[in-house]
Amino acid sequence: MSRPSFVRSLGLTDATMLVVGCIVGAGIFRSAGAIAGHVASPSATLVLWLLGGLLSLGGALCYAELAAMFPATGGDYIFITQTYGRFWGFLFGWTKVFVERTGTIAILGKVFGEYASVVLGLRQEWTVQVLAAAAILLLTSVNILGVRWGKYAQNVFTALKIFALVSVVCAGVAAAFHAPPAHPSWSLPPLSASLVQSAGVALVFVLWTYGGWTEAAYVAEEVQDPSRNIPRAIIGGVLLTAVLYLLVNWTYLLWVPLTELAQSKTVAATIMQRCAGQAGALFMAIMIGCSAFGAVNGYILTGGRILYALGKDHPLFAWLGAVHPRFHTPAGALWINALVAIGLVCTKTFDQIATYSTLAITVFFTMAVFAVIILRRTRPELPRPYRTWGYPFTPWCYGLLMIGFMVNICVMAPRDAVFGFGFLAIGLPLYWCSQSLCRPIEQPSAAEESIA
Repeated sequence: MSRPSFVRSLGLTDATMLVVGCIVGAGIFRSAGAIAGHVASPSATLVLWLLGGLLSLGGALCYAELAAMFPATGGDYIFITQTYGRFWGFLFGWTKVFVERTGTIAILGKVFGEYASVVLGLRQEWTVQVLAAAAILLLTSVNILGVRWGKYAQNVFTALKIFALVSVVCAGVAAAFHAPPAHPSWSLPPLSASLVQSAGVALVFVLWTYGGWTEAAYVAEEVQDPSRNIPRAIIGGVLLTAVLYLLVNWTYLLWVPLTELAQSKTVAATIMQRCAGQAGALFMAIMIGCSAFGAVNGYILTGGRILYALGKDHPLFAWLGAVHPRFHTPAGALWINALVAIGLVCTKTFDQIATYSTLAITVFFTMAVFAVIILRRTRPELPRPYRTWGYPFTPWCYGLLMIGFMVNICVMAPRDAVFGFGFLAIGLPLYWCSQSLCRPIEQPSAAEESIA
């Protein structure tokens, strides 16, 4: 009897909506204040958002080539394993799932809980955690029932969050014609070492907010014509999101002074309240809650696929590398993903998770981008339906800039760096245990199937 397998039910639109839906979570509504606290200039703030978009686009162009080469469930887990070997693939899977992925789900769940509490009139602190946990459990159940249900939820909530961002821009521009705000100074501040270091810390939150452009690669075995559609979804999703982010942040800076923005956690709701009164603030609170809810769904959908690929290759997690015979989803992996995320909901804050998780996972994003260069030299025979635009400048530029970014964070936020790398290091004894104490997996690995 053949093993249960995935079903190719995601088209180009579905894959693009998955990318946009995962990028546009809560960060664009929540991280503006954290960024403003590090950058004392409106123009420098917009430059950071533009730089974050360009860096993400550079990474996306490289990932598009890799995704077209290895159209298998697992995304950059497959890319890293194929390029650097099973050890680095294991460390990536461990870090992605138990540090970055579940941390992101926890943050988004908390943001949903905060706004849902406001809308429902619940003021107790514990209600945020309860609502966040309930959202994670509900969406995990939906995704276990089949990828089509996760797809429908993703498309609906992605459309809502795009509508929310467009509403912020339109409301700000329309109101500006009737009651022009105090325009900020757009002149760039003088360049200095302290400005560069502070901007480097702020870039953590920018890149975290842009995070999610890799998501379509994780569901490659469920995408129709993946070698063609996944590169289009990744690149198109980044471009659309970058335009929205620049417009939204321009609106923020137009209406809210930088000093006030640095103290605000609900800047979008503040702008809508000033433009449309209490009804506008309530509308935006609902939209932000929906945005976070939809992003939680996207990260749950793809997070289970990473654990599935890890389980197929490594005996310690072999029980996760199975597809449900009825629903054709990685049910066990999805449940573990949910339980770890709920644990983080109860223990960590937004800033802590964003800093340590972004730093740890950037190591592997950089390795994956350099894999484009390495594989061009070591495995030129592999088919490349899409080739990175601007090669070799694009991967080299992205990789070197991200190395500088990581060094700066280690200097400016050493405690968070130690925590992130310390959690990554826990994977070392786990890999040894998996290789030495567990029986080998006899079925083809996820990495082997990607080039079969």
